Amino acid sequence: MIKQFIAGSCYSYILSSANEALIIDPHISLPEEYKKYLTKNKLSLKFIVDTHTHADHFSSAAVLKKYFKIPLLMHEKAISDVADRRLKENDYIDIGDLKIKVIYAPGHTDDTMNLYGEGRLFTGDVLLIGSVGRTDFQNGSPESMFDTLAKLKNLPDETILCPGHDYHGLRTSTLAKEKESNPFLKETNKEAFVKNLRAKIIPKPFNIDNIVRVNQKGQAVSIEMISPIDSFSLLKKDPQTKILDVRSALEFSQTHVENSINIPIDMISAKIGELSQSKQNYLVLCHSGTRAAMAADMLMQSGIHTAKVIEGGIARWQKDKLAVIKGQGGISLERQVRIIAGSLVLLGIILSSLHWAFLFIPAFVGCGLTFAGLTDNCLMGMLLMKLPYNKNLYKTKLGGTCSIS
Repeated sequence: MIKQFIAGSCYSYILSSANEALIIDPHISLPEEYKKYLTKNKLSLKFIVDTHTHADHFSSAAVLKKYFKIPLLMHEKAISDVADRRLKENDYIDIGDLKIKVIYAPGHTDDTMNLYGEGRLFTGDVLLIGSVGRTDFQNGSPESMFDTLAKLKNLPDETILCPGHDYHGLRTSTLAKEKESNPFLKETNKEAFVKNLRAKIIPKPFNIDNIVRVNQKGQAVSIEMISPIDSFSLLKKDPQTKILDVRSALEFSQTHVENSINIPIDMISAKIGELSQSKQNYLVLCHSGTRAAMAADMLMQSGIHTAKVIEGGIARWQKDKLAVIKGQGGISLERQVRIIAGSLVLLGIILSSLHWAFLFIPAFVGCGLTFAGLTDNCLMGMLLMKLPYNKNLYKTKLGGTCSIS
């Protein structure tokens, strides 16, 4: 049995058989969700696996290891103070009646491994849906990525792909689908593949050095989590406790908790002195928990040790039916593009009654939308982002993702 968990764009999994379970790539915001699932299904957690040292989000491996008193498994090349068992190519992990094979899969990082069993391939940040992982993290390389993909292509076509991320809301794919549509998997020329990846200049994820440090040393155990319900009760009892919302101004304007303070995460370091002098206790909130954990780590490094992270972010807060304030917020870029594109098409059709040449307006818009769909680059959106209005709403710059695309 396989259960997929989602925290923002990060995917983690619980794989179980005969009442034993294995967690793959656990996320910092989800320990309570994992515990509830294990309890509900009467499963005994046997192992924790991090497929590699994550550089874009905190792992909860150290937290779960301490709570369940079970070993954390990582590849033998991983730099880690918390890994208990080191794995290598063709090792097996036994879970109930299952034997999960370890496939060494360098490229994204040099300590990456994939897990294969029961017709599923857990690819971490190597093979993604329609893309692959970037190769400029810890000792990653496009040459190694090409060789890893060549190895994965030898698995059965019906193999179900279970990636560590997706940035478009897709949950799973198959190796057959990826061979057919994934441009990186389709490339057979190693030199062209390497040249393509080296040509891509992608910003690094926000706070990457601190994230790697926390994951290598297992320091996520020092980040205290608090449920939304307990947070709500604490806010009522203690006037010195405030919610520190580290989402963007746009996200905050659309939905937020009453009396919360909004400081986008990329502005936290500039506000440390102000936050410290306020003598308040902070409950840090974001959308799903990833940014909040990063912000809490930054606060603790600066001497603010009372910060706690609200589990599951505003998404969990609303799921628990706690009160929020909903505003009109700003108009998202996607909606702005729809409004302008639709208006131009309508205007062109109306004006074409005066002269046929105005039909070039909707034709031009149609070409632009087709180009945007094929390349995932919207020129109109890029132009709109330069407006002062949008620069203010989208001012949080979190850097790149783990995908090469």
